[in-house]
Amino acid sequence: MTRWRAVAGGFALAACSEALVFAVTGRVTLVGGLAGSALAGYLAGEELADGAWHGLLTAMAWGIVLIPGLVALSVVTDAPLPFPIELILPLLDTAGEATTAILLSASLPNVVAGVLGSLTRRQDGPSENSEEQSVARPTPRPTDGDAEDV
Repeated sequence: MTRWRAVAGGFALAACSEALVFAVTGRVTLVGGLAGSALAGYLAGEELADGAWHGLLTAMAWGIVLIPGLVALSVVTDAPLPFPIELILPLLDTAGEATTAILLSASLPNVVAGVLGSLTRRQDGPSENSEEQSVARPTPRPTDGDAEDV
């Protein structure tokens, strides 16, 4: 099940960190999306599949905002491509290779970041729903009618 609050938290972190990076450097990177995906994975829980899913959803939600913004920036200010993509594209020969590289660089690192967020959550300690806590329930005290009272 999708935890939309985790996606919203990751999106907010991605937007804030990218805005900060852009204000300081004047460049756009994909690092904010990675940080947001890691946060979404952390907020989603300890399951690695949940972290991967929420990291990917955060990347896609952030990409819906980022890509039109990048197009507008490139038309208005002649801005360069985002950080890792500007290094990869000169190495490619065809439009198909470029499309594949862009799609993979925009999704797979975010999936891994979401998994790392879930792993961090797992290492932080047991959650409320963890089996470790359900095993350690206190035993009930004997009541007045038990044989141990005699």
